[in-house]
Amino acid sequence: MSDDKTFILGAIESIITDIATALSQGDSPKYNLISRSRSNQKRNADGIQIGKERTTVEMFGRQGASTLKFSKVVTILALVYKLVQRGERVTQRDAYYSLSSSFNSQNDFNNCFDDVIRILDVPRRALGVFAAPKGSIAGTVKITQGSEEIDCLSLGNSGYELPGDPSHLKFQSTGARYILVVEKDAVFKTLCEKVVWNEVPCIVITGRGYPGLAVREVVSRCEKNFNIPVLGLFDYNPHGLQILMTYRFGSAKMGREGIQHTSDIQWLGLHWYDVKDAHPKHFKKFTANDTRVCDSLLSQPFINQDQRLYNEVAQMKRHLVKLELESIDDLKTFVVEKIQKKKFFSNDKRLNN
Repeated sequence: MSDDKTFILGAIESIITDIATALSQGDSPKYNLISRSRSNQKRNADGIQIGKERTTVEMFGRQGASTLKFSKVVTILALVYKLVQRGERVTQRDAYYSLSSSFNSQNDFNNCFDDVIRILDVPRRALGVFAAPKGSIAGTVKITQGSEEIDCLSLGNSGYELPGDPSHLKFQSTGARYILVVEKDAVFKTLCEKVVWNEVPCIVITGRGYPGLAVREVVSRCEKNFNIPVLGLFDYNPHGLQILMTYRFGSAKMGREGIQHTSDIQWLGLHWYDVKDAHPKHFKKFTANDTRVCDSLLSQPFINQDQRLYNEVAQMKRHLVKLELESIDDLKTFVVEKIQKKKFFSNDKRLNN
């Protein structure tokens, strides 16, 4: 994946020229992009690899919707060309608002922008567009941003909000033994309020649900730089486990960029034995979508080739219940005891000492 300015501008110019030529000759314009098909993916217990196979999209396809989406993609290409040429940067949200008359919603823009990334096959930060902040970090870590140094131990329960592009940040451990990734902002704030790192020296990070690239990059960088294990704490439901898998393997939906910045995250919970004795009032019933996510997980090699993970998903599907982290009494003590007693699923040799 090249992030060279000249390459990007040249690639966009070539695409626009080909479109103009096709229209002048009465042909249907086309562009091609990295395929998301299963045939272009290699999945195994170690992760996901995406090949170089490309798929072609025609402006005047069989469905009328293809013409509209084609024009939206070209609109974003024009915006990206201007940003790269001028060396400017905007958030994905600001980019949407600048083109809102051409898109139905932010999601509509995001989906088309993902196609642009797959067309050019470059990192999104090279296109002058970065995600809005969606994540926080706290605990035994210092952050350097330019000339400013921030000690996260001195911050409140909201921690430090991670920017959409964290590449300019530098991180320094202040005695961390673990990186604790939690699913939700509410759980993050609870553990910060209770100063969980006083009991277990750790860096606490949340992606506020499904993590964006920025949060995954920070987790991956901290793991590599500090050589400490990553533990993941998520709701007891199939989406919680799917989020864990996103940290570990990335997301093929975003093309090759989506499988970068992975980490060897270990599953701290919630497991079936954590919730099986909970009061019935705390359980929520499975939905049809929960069942579909379970079936999808069970079909993945990184689940069905790991007996412990497979059994956990099978248990979820058998009992048809789910439980949120907020239902756990004294969450801090629960987390500390699980870490100290090593009650987690781990293949990380650093955790077996």
